[in-house]
Amino acid sequence: MANNCKILSFINMKGGVGKTTLTINIGKKLASLGSKVLIIDMDPQFNATQSLLLYKTRIQESKSEENEEVVVSQEITSSQYYKELSDRNETALQIFESSDVCEKKILAKEIVDNLYLIPGDLNLSKEISGDTSGKVGAVYNYIEENNILNDFQYVLIDCPPTWSILTHSSLFASDYYIIPSKVDLYSSIGISLLEEQIDKKIRKDRVHEKLRGNLERLGVVFSLVHRNIKAEEGRMEYLRKQFKDIEFFNNNFPHIPSASTRFIMIDEVKDNAGYSELVNSVEKITYELVSRLSQEDSDE
Repeated sequence: MANNCKILSFINMKGGVGKTTLTINIGKKLASLGSKVLIIDMDPQFNATQSLLLYKTRIQESKSEENEEVVVSQEITSSQYYKELSDRNETALQIFESSDVCEKKILAKEIVDNLYLIPGDLNLSKEISGDTSGKVGAVYNYIEENNILNDFQYVLIDCPPTWSILTHSSLFASDYYIIPSKVDLYSSIGISLLEEQIDKKIRKDRVHEKLRGNLERLGVVFSLVHRNIKAEEGRMEYLRKQFKDIEFFNNNFPHIPSASTRFIMIDEVKDNAGYSELVNSVEKITYELVSRLSQEDSDE
């Protein structure tokens, strides 16, 4: 590429692996390090969108107290803001509409300094069942036509946990992909299926290679890992041996029982010693990601 922007898809064919949590928190960490980051929510469940818009609301209100009334108020404010965006057709759905519509809309919304979001849309699901002809290049075309490669250092795409035109188009546009995976033996099925689909529909696609070059796998990140459990370590070792040709990140994302209910973004608890392991893991994974990308650049 003529610029330094890196486009990464976060994907697994199996849901519930912490994919969205990793995507938005790695994005936030990269932003805090000074890089301008765009997150594109391509999952029709739009969990990344809900989390980031609620986070934006919390930051703007700057309320230190945490009680049920405050939480409900913030959720209402966040959902109303999303409805306004949806009513104005300022979501990822527009990427699959005509280019004229896209160019008239500023889809990237600022969450905090250096961190932006193209919101997801439940209606993206209709793209899966509708006519998909000519839509493989939709995400790539939108990125190229809207100067995103020059405006951002990183574009992170939160992909749905199924193969569809949404997944295909996201990977078509990407330079790299990362596979978040829980430490269970069924995860091997999801990894295998994903690799088969990428080999069949992306890597062997001559058009893709002409436009984007090869799509590189950056590695598997073990997520929701239970620490100090011998069986968990055994499963990780088994999966590493089973996929000898696949890269695994050295750093893992830990399972913290109360994490999903207490906060959205990990930096919200960076001063809480009880979550230091979680905070440190995001930092380490992010630094390792940057290091791997630097190594890829030096190998080219």
